[in-house]
Parts: sequence; C-alpha cells; structure tokens
Amino acid sequence: MERARKDLSEIHSRLFDHRPIIQADIRYFVKEFEEKRGFREHRGLEGVNSQIVELNDQIIPKTQEAMYSNVPSVLARLEAANHIVSRIQQREQETDQAERLRASRERRKAEWEAFVTEQHRQSAAVEEEHAKAAEWLKEQYATMAKDLAKFRTF
Repeated sequence: MERARKDLSEIHSRLFDHRPIIQADIRYFVKEFEEKRGFREHRGLEGVNSQIVELNDQIIPKTQEAMYSNVPSVLARLEAANHIVSRIQQREQETDQAERLRASRERRKAEWEAFVTEQHRQSAAVEEEHAKAAEWLKEQYATMAKDLAKFRTF
C-alpha cells in the first residue's frame, strides 16, 4: 500500500506538477535576456524611461507655458481676422446688391425705351391710318360735292 501511494504520488507529480518545466523555461528566458543580449533591452528601456522623465519634467511644462502665453494673442489675431473677413464679406454683398440694382435699372430703362419706341411706332401707324382716312373722306366729300353740283344745275 505504501508503495502504491508512492507510485501514485510520483505519477501525480509528473502529470500535474509543472514547476520543474516552468523553472527550466524561466532559466532559459533569463539566460537569453541577461547573458546573450548583454542587457541591451534593459539599457533601451532605461533610455526610454529617461526620455519620458525629461519630457514630463522639462519639455511638457515649457510647452504648456508657451501655449498659455501665446493662446490669448493667437485668439485676438483670429478674432481680428474674423472681423476683417466679415467686413470684406459685407462689402462684397453690398457690391453685389448695388450691381444687381444697377442691372435692374438698366433692364427697366431698356424696357422703357422699347416701350416708348413701340408707342411712337403705333402712334405713327395710327396717324398714317388717320391721314389715309381723312384723305379718303376728303375725296368722298369732293365726289359728293361734284354730284350735288350736278344735281343743282338741273
């Protein structure tokens, strides 16, 4: 019985106890990174860490200070530029409106001139027709006067 328990314990440790395998992998990993690579990764990480510390301690505060000192002037410039652009836009709108008014006036003037010309043409046509009618009436009255004169002589 004791022997069976010992065998079972040995089988159990071989099947479920992974510490020896893991320890071998850990020793290989440490050997790979510490001995073969000569602490290159460690030096690289230290360099990155020193750069981050420098950024946090020196560069970021200087950048923030420069930003806070320059933001009001940049904002003032932007507001001035915005004001200038709005004035230019207003002038362009006024110019466009004035140009549209001028074009409308010219169009109405041309329409008026065309209307006046048409009225003169129609007036001339009416006067010509009137002159023809008056001439015809004169001829009619002259003919009637001659006919009347013939009848008086009888």
